[in-house]
Amino acid sequence: MNSVWWVKRDFRISDNECLSRAMLNGGEVTPFFCWEPKIVDSGDYSIFHFQAQWQALEGLTEELNQRGSNIWVACGEVTNELDNLLKKYSFTHLYSHEETGNLISFQRDREVARWCKMRGIIWTEISQNSVLRGGNAQMRRKNSTSLDLRKTKPIPSPKQIRSPLTRSVPIRKWSWNELGTRLPKFSGCSMLPALQKVNEKKAWATLGSFFGSRAYYYSGGISSPNKAFQNGSRLSVHLAWGTISLRSVFSQLELKRNELEEEKGRTSWKRSLRAFESRLYWRDHFIQRLESVSDMEVRVLNRAYENLEYEDNPDHLESWLAGKTGYPMVDACMRCLNETGFMNFRMRAMLVSFACFGLHLSWRTIHQPLARLFTDYEPGIHLSQIQMQAGVIGINALRVYSPSKQFLDHDPAAQFVKRWVPELAGRTPAEIAHAEECNIPEYIRPIVNQSVRSKKMKDQIYLIRKSDEGRFQSSKTLQSHGSQKKISRKRKPKNNGQLELF
Repeated sequence: MNSVWWVKRDFRISDNECLSRAMLNGGEVTPFFCWEPKIVDSGDYSIFHFQAQWQALEGLTEELNQRGSNIWVACGEVTNELDNLLKKYSFTHLYSHEETGNLISFQRDREVARWCKMRGIIWTEISQNSVLRGGNAQMRRKNSTSLDLRKTKPIPSPKQIRSPLTRSVPIRKWSWNELGTRLPKFSGCSMLPALQKVNEKKAWATLGSFFGSRAYYYSGGISSPNKAFQNGSRLSVHLAWGTISLRSVFSQLELKRNELEEEKGRTSWKRSLRAFESRLYWRDHFIQRLESVSDMEVRVLNRAYENLEYEDNPDHLESWLAGKTGYPMVDACMRCLNETGFMNFRMRAMLVSFACFGLHLSWRTIHQPLARLFTDYEPGIHLSQIQMQAGVIGINALRVYSPSKQFLDHDPAAQFVKRWVPELAGRTPAEIAHAEECNIPEYIRPIVNQSVRSKKMKDQIYLIRKSDEGRFQSSKTLQSHGSQKKISRKRKPKNNGQLELF
């Protein structure tokens, strides 16, 4: 029985259950990937994601070629391209991983399900994490034992793949420029060298360097934008696009932990590994929210905050996105994000907090523009975090990040700010810390008074929190979407969802 392995966000050969199940089906396996105009044209998709997928696909193609196969790459609507594939290579089974994505991908999956039913194709969707299909956090807690990825070993990479797409079979190859003509959004765009490289080899190299040395500084080293690029795992982009599996990361984490158990005096190492492990669990917890509320990108998780009043000034949005707000730490982070596609979690939280509390921009307004800047964009994590930092989930401590305090705490020598806001290169850290209060001719004046406006937004939110409806809706939200009781085997972290992700 011939099968098609539909590659989504799983650009890898190692520990890929979709590929292994397709191979076990007994017939030939046709790897298939589709560039989808509807996905590409969506508001949360950018050149950052296009380049990540392009690189990941190139890496996967190379791995397949080494195993006697190739990959059928198409550009169009998935069901139309599956029809074309079915005419060329008859198949009875379709394998893909369970995807928790935006509304467009959700609707596309429903269309594929109907297509399979009409043609008698058996579609098997396989989980690649501990997210429970059709469930919520409460149901996931009850099924935590069966979903624990630590209990199973990664599937070894196949040495050979039996496929009709042998290296000798002519297959259309899409060039970067050719895709640009089919996907006008990226016509004329060039590769961006500052972005993190995304493919399976890079994923394993990143994992190796992390557990080899970098993880030692993880705990306490991921809050500062000066340190996080080196001390963070930098695996988020690889987990987002599936160039490495979560199970493989857990497996290597366990090997490192066992190695340290044989040695004494490795407290810093063990502390960092515990911190990293907790964040792996939190990752799926946040994605579970989107899995249970598929339209989370258009409605708030806690209904009590549905009518919170925002200004949504388009000029403020433009200034925020360009890193021209007059707040040095905010501007430095946004300019860095525009260039590199990465920012550590604490600074991401500050950016959202500043937008929602300081600029009175709705989380809905900033969702897509901000998603476009994250190369590691994972919809479930992104939506959970922006709603949380906007204070509209209602079950977490309300945190409003002060840009000046974040500067003093995490960039006291102004190394980061001076790099990304060169207008301030000649200023002292003390002057930069109080830039919003001073008149610095070479730097933009603050576009708002952040502290005054933040208080107004907090007053709105606290009024809702204290209301009967606010308490009722928060209780419902906590029951369905609250965090797990225990996510670390040794030490229980603060159970408020305000954690550093990777």
